[in-house]
Amino acid sequence: MSALDLHRFLLRFALAGVNVFAWIFVFQYFYLIEPSIAHALARVALLYALSQMITCLLTPYAARALRKGARRMLILAVLVAASALVALGSTFAAYWSVAYVPLGVAAFAIALGIYRALYFVPYEIEALVAGPARRGMGTELFIALAPLAVGLFIVSTEYGPIWIMYIGATVVALSALPLLYLREIHEGYSWGYRETFVQLLARANRPAVTHAFLEGISGAALLLFWPIAVFLIAGWSYGMLGVILTLTFLVAILSRTLVRKGVRRAGLHQSRPLNVIFAATPWLFRMLVGTPLGVVVVDSYFFTTTPRRTGLDPLTFEQFADAGTYVDEYTALKEMALALGKTAACILGAILALLASVPVALVCVFIAAALASVTVALRPR
Repeated sequence: MSALDLHRFLLRFALAGVNVFAWIFVFQYFYLIEPSIAHALARVALLYALSQMITCLLTPYAARALRKGARRMLILAVLVAASALVALGSTFAAYWSVAYVPLGVAAFAIALGIYRALYFVPYEIEALVAGPARRGMGTELFIALAPLAVGLFIVSTEYGPIWIMYIGATVVALSALPLLYLREIHEGYSWGYRETFVQLLARANRPAVTHAFLEGISGAALLLFWPIAVFLIAGWSYGMLGVILTLTFLVAILSRTLVRKGVRRAGLHQSRPLNVIFAATPWLFRMLVGTPLGVVVVDSYFFTTTPRRTGLDPLTFEQFADAGTYVDEYTALKEMALALGKTAACILGAILALLASVPVALVCVFIAAALASVTVALRPR
């Protein structure tokens, strides 16, 4: 196992266990202090949007800093991610006055936004360690068990949510150690900060930016709104949420290779109508699901039929441009567009939650995600 593979294993295992639960903790915190669940959904959506805007605004700086060395940027990103989890854990541990709790929660979101802006793996490093053995099924299955372990830990341990944040932060921080053994790579970035935003709006870059923006809309629906909906379906049970997530991942991991081989053998992998069906139907099914078993079936179907290199890592609830590698300046543009798409979806969900209701907000966000996914499927590759 290479240094990068070991780093990613530790980081992904930690994030698979704590990433989605952290945002659920924040949602439940807002539910306790807000007058209704609609206000709680709106608050957590706006906080997620804040995190994405931080990512968008800092990405040009982060990409330009790659000229000084990618390894130090990766280490800094990982330490910032660990700090985010420590901030949330210490906030809920009541280490300071109740009046400062909102600041601690905001610090968590801001730190995660900084982490996403800083975390770039250069393509040269990725290519050096790429091979058929990467992300083996055994590793994926082990990581898939993380949500179950975390859910059971939370419901069976006093102060479980607090301790799980600290444990997750420790594992994330430990994932920085293998990075010390990576070869330093200095990436070029020719645009200044202002020019990056000019390029983001340039007509020549509009197809790639629009594509990433649409993927960001469906990303926010999948990575924030859908887990909250699953948590509500699970009866506000962290243990049941962990069971649902782990079962979903296990089924998807064990069946996706068989399904994809079957689609390829049938010559349907380039079928545009089939891609549209795979893009739209999971979101339509999510609007109808009302039981934990239904969630497992729908999500297993979604993760099994999702294209391999979409930049989406369902186990860790993260989404990247260019499948998580830094290729050139256009990777930065795509990351910024992803963040803007997520921000737009969050603002839509927050407004509808306040003006209508939580079910209406969730359904409308899922419809927006379905339309975005279908549009991406119809666009030429």
